[in-house]
Amino acid sequence: MSTSKVTDPASLLGGLSSSFDHSPWAVTELSGEAHIVRYANSAFCRLFDKARDEVIGRPFDRLLSPADECLALLDRVFRTGAAASYTAEELAAPCPLLFSYSLWPLMADGRTAGVMILVNETGPLHETRHAISQALLLGALRQDELIEATELANVQLRTEISAHRQREIDAKLLANEVAHRVKNNLQVIASLITTEIRRTPAPWVRGFEAMQDRVIAIAQLYDLISQSSGGRTVALGAYLKEIAATLSASVLGDTGGIRISVEAEALQIDSERAVPFGLLVNELGTNAVKHAFPGGIGMVTLAVRRIGNDVELTVADDGIGMPAQGQGSTPGQHGSNYVTIFVRQLSGTLVRSGAPGVGTTFRILFPMSPDPENIPGQ
Repeated sequence: MSTSKVTDPASLLGGLSSSFDHSPWAVTELSGEAHIVRYANSAFCRLFDKARDEVIGRPFDRLLSPADECLALLDRVFRTGAAASYTAEELAAPCPLLFSYSLWPLMADGRTAGVMILVNETGPLHETRHAISQALLLGALRQDELIEATELANVQLRTEISAHRQREIDAKLLANEVAHRVKNNLQVIASLITTEIRRTPAPWVRGFEAMQDRVIAIAQLYDLISQSSGGRTVALGAYLKEIAATLSASVLGDTGGIRISVEAEALQIDSERAVPFGLLVNELGTNAVKHAFPGGIGMVTLAVRRIGNDVELTVADDGIGMPAQGQGSTPGQHGSNYVTIFVRQLSGTLVRSGAPGVGTTFRILFPMSPDPENIPGQ
């Protein structure tokens, strides 16, 4: 035991006493030559069938008969400072209350200040075996209760997981259904614009056609969302192919000398930013097809790739390029304004390169994850 100086005379064990409070073995701490009980755990009090306040502060010899072997051994441990133990014989009569126990001196400033007693057995071995059997039986019953409770908890957990998955499925189905209906409504709007184009004077037809192209681009997005399993993100490769197909059908028409190719890594974009993304590609692709190839022959490339935590969108052509004085603008003032707006909604930056005779390339770099403050519609 420790030989450190005693700072709390009321308990030589100090903070260790709390460790014995719930011990199944009876433990007590005695202080001084009179063996005053300074600490007794619950098991010790039950052993003597007394409340704790009936034990604490009283001499230990009042709990035992004067002839009990424990008292003589206790005096010896206190005098000599040497630990000791005792086990009664199996057939001892009368059987002592403390059948088997150990005693340790509690040292302070190099002298014995008290004694700690740990009761190992409180009856003959057959009684101990009987108590052990009872404890094992109770433990087995308790184990069955725990297993039953665990199985019930597992059933409840599986039920909750199943319900959560069903809610996710329902939410996805609802999102896909909404996207499908939005796509149908946008297609109706595009058809109405076609009707207006037929009745519109030639000078204003191009404006209606540009509006129709943008509506169709958004409709393509919602078509992809309605077909996806998640409904929260859009595959950029598939989206670019849809836009390329629409440009080929609506803008190129019979101009077979111009081709549109798609180069895309496996990237996803959230459905909110997919709208300005698609409109941006549609705007730049349409400008390239209509202005870069006066001879009717050339290639437009739509590409996306990941660079660190950003996505790089490239719209490039191998056409005539732009005149030097036009390096800072996009063909058509309205188109330039739209491009600027779409790039801003993506929280991106745009860089244009190229020269007359070598084509034009637009590179837009925007973050993989959206900026909550710049999400379109918020």
